[in-house]
Amino acid sequence: VKHYYWEGTDTHGVLHEGALDSETLSVARENLLRRGFFRLCCWKIQHSRLHRVLSNHEITEILLQLHRLLKSGVELDDALSFAVHEQKDRFLSFLLCRMREDLRNGLSLSSALQRYHTFPKLVGKMIEVAESSGRLPEVLGMLLEFYQFQQSIIQEQKRLLNYPLVVFSIFIVLSLGSIIFMVPMFKRMYIGLGDELFWLTRMLLNLSDSLRIHPENWILGSLICGALLVAIYRILGFSWLLNLIPGGKRLRESVRMLFYSRGMEIMLSTGVHLQEALALAEEMLPRLLRKRIAPVRKAVDSGKSLREAYSMVSIFSPMFVKMIALGESSGHLSSSFARIGTQNQESLKKIMAWANTLIEPVLMILIAFGVLGFLLSMYLPLFKMSERF
Repeated sequence: VKHYYWEGTDTHGVLHEGALDSETLSVARENLLRRGFFRLCCWKIQHSRLHRVLSNHEITEILLQLHRLLKSGVELDDALSFAVHEQKDRFLSFLLCRMREDLRNGLSLSSALQRYHTFPKLVGKMIEVAESSGRLPEVLGMLLEFYQFQQSIIQEQKRLLNYPLVVFSIFIVLSLGSIIFMVPMFKRMYIGLGDELFWLTRMLLNLSDSLRIHPENWILGSLICGALLVAIYRILGFSWLLNLIPGGKRLRESVRMLFYSRGMEIMLSTGVHLQEALALAEEMLPRLLRKRIAPVRKAVDSGKSLREAYSMVSIFSPMFVKMIALGESSGHLSSSFARIGTQNQESLKKIMAWANTLIEPVLMILIAFGVLGFLLSMYLPLFKMSERF
């Protein structure tokens, strides 16, 4: 069965849209025509996208539309219809139509969200609590603020990578141009030296010959490397590139702890049970890190206090544990996580500023070594030739 998002008009000229499952596009169009819809446009939805969690940007877009409309007093069914009309992404329109159909069939919004694997469990659980307490617009606003905050941090990390990636790419292009066009000019001068050539010079000459004589091998290799990089990016995201810059590892750890503390804050302030909040917060972290903090949830389930549970895991600092202890004793855990999040955010700003100051000199040093190697490989043979005369 294939999935389609469709738009069409009825006999009165009113525009309608919806989600439809059918074996083929022609069968889907015939079904819609029998229902009285004309001027049909259908878009096929990739089945794989239904099993992929939405990106932060996509979740933020949906939450923004729903929060804005519900806060204005629009009914949920109408809000979903308006959101479908505003959407430019056909897949998101398909999801919203499916959710609207589920609501019309008697399901709650949280049940409709949890039917699909595209929404994080955190969103579904918080909306479930919001529906039971009658605070849906307020909780949607909290979720929107949380995902907008995440998106802003991600954008800051990407901006941190932009400068070194652009400079390094320009350096690679200029280096290849020099190897392909300049090195052959020097090669004619070095013919008489033979094995006396500097080892780096011989390597550059061989590389230049290979690039000029067999470019198809290098093009094929570049395409394969590009495909591998795209695959790694889709699996791991861009954050693995942060390990290549100074302070990148500390930056990633700080970002993860910041998202963890912010997630715990909004879940506890909404009314999500502590054990459920711990389980959902774990899912926000990478798989390896989840295993390291899993003892926290297990310790709480066994009856230990949250302070004792966090003190068992080394990645949580003593200050983190102390603030959790204060929150437990005062009965305001969400406030403690909020203060921890604020501290993590300040720490993150310092790390990013420190990384920014180091990136440029480190990059210049690497480029200087590359230029030095090129100059030595080209001019040392000239000095040897001058000694002969």
